[in-house]
Amino acid sequence: MERKPLHTDTYIQHLYIYLNESDQFALFSGLTFAHFLDAMKLPKNLLLLKHPYEEASFNMHTHMEFATQEDFSQLRKARANKKSEFCWVDFKSEKQLNSLTPQEQAELLYIGHKKEPVKTPFFSTLQNEFVYLSSEEEETTKIYFRKLDRLNELVGNYFTYFIRREGNGQNFWRRKSKDLIPELPAEILQSLKKNYREGVLISLADPEKTKTQLNYMFV
Repeated sequence: MERKPLHTDTYIQHLYIYLNESDQFALFSGLTFAHFLDAMKLPKNLLLLKHPYEEASFNMHTHMEFATQEDFSQLRKARANKKSEFCWVDFKSEKQLNSLTPQEQAELLYIGHKKEPVKTPFFSTLQNEFVYLSSEEEETTKIYFRKLDRLNELVGNYFTYFIRREGNGQNFWRRKSKDLIPELPAEILQSLKKNYREGVLISLADPEKTKTQLNYMFV
């Protein structure tokens, strides 16, 4: 039996995704830096190409600023409180920053300014997993993925963590342990890959309005 479509006010969260596989990036609308931190295994350090964080560390070799994992909670607040472009590349140790060549430094500045790489977004010296490029109001976010399968990790955890965080205290969630809250099935995430290439809007329905069921809509 065909399920009746839900009213638009039933949906509580939306995420738009467009994937460019050949260039290894995805464009998002509805994704913030806070969402990214909640959904992904955290990088060790972020080289801040454009940012609102006033307490960033300074690297003498590159004259660029960076943040460590210990800074992420304050960086998250700074990003939420101050509207500015936010661009970063992850790295593991400051030794890598000290090994960047003048050419690599120039390419990092370019990607922060133009939101696209000169050659590749993945730097052999930094061994970065991501390049994160967000607009001032976070209307759009562009992320380069060294491993494209991490896109599924981001999308699946985005909705799971959103439910667990935003739904806390509602009647439905008080009746269920966090461990019982279902994740977005892996087979659905995999099947969506072809839709990402055309652009897809994923919407999450409010379980209070859908008889205690989790509903996802794909457009």
